[in-house]
Amino acid sequence: MGKLKGVIPVIPTPFTDDGKYVDYGNFEDIVDIAIRDGAHAICLFAAGAEFYKLTMDERKELFQRAIQANRGRVPIIATVSSHATVLAIREATYYEKKGAAALNIMPPSYASPTSGMLVNHLREISENVKIPIIIQYAPALNGMAISLQTFEEISEHHSGELYIKLEASPTGPAITALRTATNNKYDIIVGNGGECMYEALLRGACAVMPGAALIRPYRMIYDAFENGEKEKTFELFNKYLPHIHFMQRDIESFVALEKIILKRRGIMKNAVCRQPGNYPDKQTLSLLEQHLEYVYREFPTI
Repeated sequence: MGKLKGVIPVIPTPFTDDGKYVDYGNFEDIVDIAIRDGAHAICLFAAGAEFYKLTMDERKELFQRAIQANRGRVPIIATVSSHATVLAIREATYYEKKGAAALNIMPPSYASPTSGMLVNHLREISENVKIPIIIQYAPALNGMAISLQTFEEISEHHSGELYIKLEASPTGPAITALRTATNNKYDIIVGNGGECMYEALLRGACAVMPGAALIRPYRMIYDAFENGEKEKTFELFNKYLPHIHFMQRDIESFVALEKIILKRRGIMKNAVCRQPGNYPDKQTLSLLEQHLEYVYREFPTI
């Protein structure tokens, strides 16, 4: 399907009202709507999907359901989050065999692995698969910093497509530093809800990975940039930046807000997150309504 690019939302995981079970049917609905809303690709089991609250069996079933709902329309990215290298390889090879277009690798962070350990972990995964690899670099999320030298060493052992999902601050200078240090061997996918999307695109990022609740504004911004309309891109980005910024809270609150929006749109049956979780308070929910009133005025059919 070609190189990854554009708007690549993380698909949230819907649960039954009691949170005990995954609602697989509703999950297929979300995948379908995300693609129809304009997603260039979709990402599964990242932090915005509550991967840390899912069993491996649930993830495998969700992956199969995503394949079914996608019907070959866009690339599907599966996130590999196992801390042990042997388990991460097992995950990676499973998803590749079952049809993943790329893998999003969450580097191990528990017990502060050294740069050498990270290089070995990521190299061994890459040596066991042929599909593109995305390295998620999110030091604020997992407390793990990765040096430029580590990225450079990893690229020396992998001849296929390499990407970094960048969630480091300041994002813009980090993109330039990474691309320079690795001689542009990595394409950059910017995360953090696309809060730095405009600057990231100017510095050469190929994609943004937001949530799945409101894809169309991101798609408008990206399309304007691709069409060479930089002034329009800047205006659109700043138009929706207050909402994008509002959503950027701790990961638990972000997931809950995403689900609340999807429920309001009639796509999710409920806004249940598995516990423990950090559900937004009443004032936050009230502010969300104000943000949505603005967005819905712009997209009355959303």
